[in-house]
Amino acid sequence: MKFRYFVRHFLYAIVFTVCFSACSKNEKGNAKTDKEVVLKADAFDSTRSNISKRLAELFSLDSIPAYGVDTIKSSGSLSGLYEREKNLYKRNNYQPFWLYEERIQQILEVLHSAHSDGLNPEDYQYSALKKAYTDYLKDGITTDEALFLETGISRSVLLYVNHLYKGKADPRTIFPEWNYKEPASEIVSDSMLVCYFTSNLDSLPIILRPKYEIYHALRKTLKLVDSLGGQAIYLEKIPYVEHTLVLGDTSYTIYAIKKRLQSTSEYNIDSLNNVFDLQLYESIKTFQTHVGVSASGKLDKRTIDKLNFTVEEVRSAILVNMERFRWLPNDLPKEFVLVNIADYTLRHFIDRNVVYEESVIVGREYTSTPVFEAMMTYIEFNPYWTVPRSIAVKEMLPSLKRNPNYLQSHNMDLFNGNTAVGIPGSFTNYTADNFPFTIRENPGPKNSLGQVKLMFPNPYSIYLHDTPGKYLFERDERSFSHGCIRLKDPLKFALHILSKQGITQAQIDKIIRDKKNYVISLKEKLPVMITYFTCYSKKGDSHLYFFKDIYGKDQKIIDALQEKIL
Repeated sequence: MKFRYFVRHFLYAIVFTVCFSACSKNEKGNAKTDKEVVLKADAFDSTRSNISKRLAELFSLDSIPAYGVDTIKSSGSLSGLYEREKNLYKRNNYQPFWLYEERIQQILEVLHSAHSDGLNPEDYQYSALKKAYTDYLKDGITTDEALFLETGISRSVLLYVNHLYKGKADPRTIFPEWNYKEPASEIVSDSMLVCYFTSNLDSLPIILRPKYEIYHALRKTLKLVDSLGGQAIYLEKIPYVEHTLVLGDTSYTIYAIKKRLQSTSEYNIDSLNNVFDLQLYESIKTFQTHVGVSASGKLDKRTIDKLNFTVEEVRSAILVNMERFRWLPNDLPKEFVLVNIADYTLRHFIDRNVVYEESVIVGREYTSTPVFEAMMTYIEFNPYWTVPRSIAVKEMLPSLKRNPNYLQSHNMDLFNGNTAVGIPGSFTNYTADNFPFTIRENPGPKNSLGQVKLMFPNPYSIYLHDTPGKYLFERDERSFSHGCIRLKDPLKFALHILSKQGITQAQIDKIIRDKKNYVISLKEKLPVMITYFTCYSKKGDSHLYFFKDIYGKDQKIIDALQEKIL
């Protein structure tokens, strides 16, 4: 499934500085407005004057108040919100933020707009707050009710701010190794929030949203997908006719396929009939590219399965990837390497442009590649491979028991600590619990790491490396490793990185011919970002691409997004 939007750069990060014209800071650092906001007299005038004192009394308490109205619920998990709310009112001299008809209407519109960012307005008590507000306009409001409404809105808005700016789900519950920096805190500091809350509320979502172009493409696509939900063509499965359809074929299923592609307004389908014509052939090739299938232009079973997407499946993919972008920092480095696990691709970015791209192999589901960031510091040619203990005892020890000459035949040595030791005549008595050795493979053409590895030290012993098994790069799905990332053409990538240090192809060729271990340190450390996006845009086009959730992470994020908070 693909949708077309004009996304000029993949992961284009705008360095965002809040220049909120109505806001500044006084000598004490408190937010103030240079231009007084004038609000009309309304139904809350009679109670507003009494609220300041009540707010000061309320937030002087050491414990969290037990609110007894439908619009607000409190629990231990919300204590952080209570403290933040308390600080905001103190900074605003305990004046109410919301007790004006105009401001309540504005903030309700903001909360309702959460759905356009893949968030649920009901997480922020939208319906309950709207009903309470409507009832109070009709029946009048007491001071106690006004207090509850004011603080209830504040708590809901703070939760909305947190979710839109940093994400609702904790990324560490999905990816335990996650170590990316959070979005900059100064944009949502207490002084800035007071400024936002007392100024133009329409700007609040714009300020909070991720500043990546792809995020805005996802928002647009979400709007389109929601508009497709009621169409009957998405409720019926396209059958597979038990053989592959090719250009020139005729089949009753082709009409349905054309109809489905045409409905997205993204494919050139002029004639709705049962003929597999050239226009459909080109559209199928494009479709296959955007769902991670080899672009054969043929309607095989795998392509039919991909065509049978449901609107809800596409919507879910959009929601979880919007959430992933909310986890990232506000801006990215000038230069970095990004590996997207789900589409098996490495990209090198400089000044927001892709300057190099390469296919990769990643970890299997049960030996998955972790998601984290680190700094590349050196490149090692003709590398040794120190076999991880898990591989040594689970995979190699059984071979050693069957064949004591296994190490010699595979160009490997045995170590006890840092000392090379002789190879025992038998490994029969060793188990995973008492195996005392380290196995190291020497440099050579059949070395498991190939001819080069690119190192970015991390706690997970993950790196980029060569591989003798080049045939695996012909597969569409390439999750075959123990977690490390194999490159299709690593020597080319190494030269690409080292060329700015003056390293030439001839020098690398000589290093490889010498067959000796050789390390070149990078003069400037290079950020490496290991990511997991199942929907995003690629370089050089304006489409969203959808990829298989190979590690089953998307549903965990959907579950977190659906979890009730208030």
